[in-house]
Amino acid sequence: MKQLVVFLTILAAAKFGYQEYLFRSATNELIISTYRDRAIDACRQDSKTQSMTASGGAWSAPASMKLVIGKPNLDVYFWQIDHSMWKARFTNPYLLIVAREAPSYVLCEYDIMHGAASLYRM
Repeated sequence: MKQLVVFLTILAAAKFGYQEYLFRSATNELIISTYRDRAIDACRQDSKTQSMTASGGAWSAPASMKLVIGKPNLDVYFWQIDHSMWKARFTNPYLLIVAREAPSYVLCEYDIMHGAASLYRM
């Protein structure tokens, strides 16, 4: 009887974990597909203003696109909840788009909450 209870508990945990995985991956894909065009347009506009001209094909077919929550390079600690940049550091969603240029890559960080893009050369 004890083995049956353990087995059913493992099955329930596996089912819950799999459902959580499906929900997270579907949400991730939905957010990326929703904001993809806006992010690419903002990155293209920002590349023109910063003279980091990646070819048009590089932005239309980026090397990778990833959704991240929070901006880890901000110098804000978890307990500083009154800090003005706390939400940007821990809760705001960003799309990271990597466009391939001939010798290097251009990383575009699109802030979904503010609709702004930042470019970095790698």
